Amino acid sequence: MSYPQLRAEALELLRSKFPEQKFEVGSAPDVIRMGDAELGLQNLRSKLCASSSLSKPQRHDELVEYFERMVSSIKNSQSNLSMPWALARDKVRVQFMHADYLRPFEGKRVLVTRPFIPDVHIAVVVDQPTGYVYVREEDRVRWRIGEKVLFETALKNVDVNYKSARLQGGGKPDPFLASEEKDGYDAIRLLLPWVRSEASKHLGNPFFASISNRDFLIMWGIDNSAYFQERARQNIALDYGSQPYKLSPLVLKVWADGRVEVAK
Repeated sequence: MSYPQLRAEALELLRSKFPEQKFEVGSAPDVIRMGDAELGLQNLRSKLCASSSLSKPQRHDELVEYFERMVSSIKNSQSNLSMPWALARDKVRVQFMHADYLRPFEGKRVLVTRPFIPDVHIAVVVDQPTGYVYVREEDRVRWRIGEKVLFETALKNVDVNYKSARLQGGGKPDPFLASEEKDGYDAIRLLLPWVRSEASKHLGNPFFASISNRDFLIMWGIDNSAYFQERARQNIALDYGSQPYKLSPLVLKVWADGRVEVAK
């Protein structure tokens, strides 16, 4: 599919899905404008070309999910997070974010994020009753809080505010542990020292882990059987392709001290 064809299809979908927003053709065939923001189509086209076997409904779902991420990201960046640091201090959390959320900003540092693995970043959010809002760089500057302190506070708050969270799993011959609290912070628990410590005791150090989507974290032993390893990878691919809030289909190699690399 050419960029003009994809852009035409995307514009029709966007105008139907988000009637309150104004979408126009951009300055190039691979760009759509949403107000002052630009939505690039390069990554979307690459994904669709790599998944040529998608049915029409699956293709539609892929388009919807892709643009929901981008529109959500732009709206979050424009949100007026007016609360002072004194109120925000106990509400900030770390959260994994797919790189698609950052594409509209074209490399500009709008949201407070750090790279984690390919296509996944660590963001800071303010947890609210109706969801969460991403913390912008201008919010951090207004709060006069250093980035290091902000990330440390946000990570601590994930642990402090969800103390009832537990790891569940199984033992030998194929030990594994998982977090599936469905509270929005399952995958990000991989960053908690106690989670990695428990995993290393139960699974060995290093161990394998997956953050296929925001609401699930699974960790397992590197020495698990070939059958388990194959099934784990199949399930990761399935979850990544079907679950909301997808993050990464990659298997990670994780150490108790916090080192993380993509498993080969």
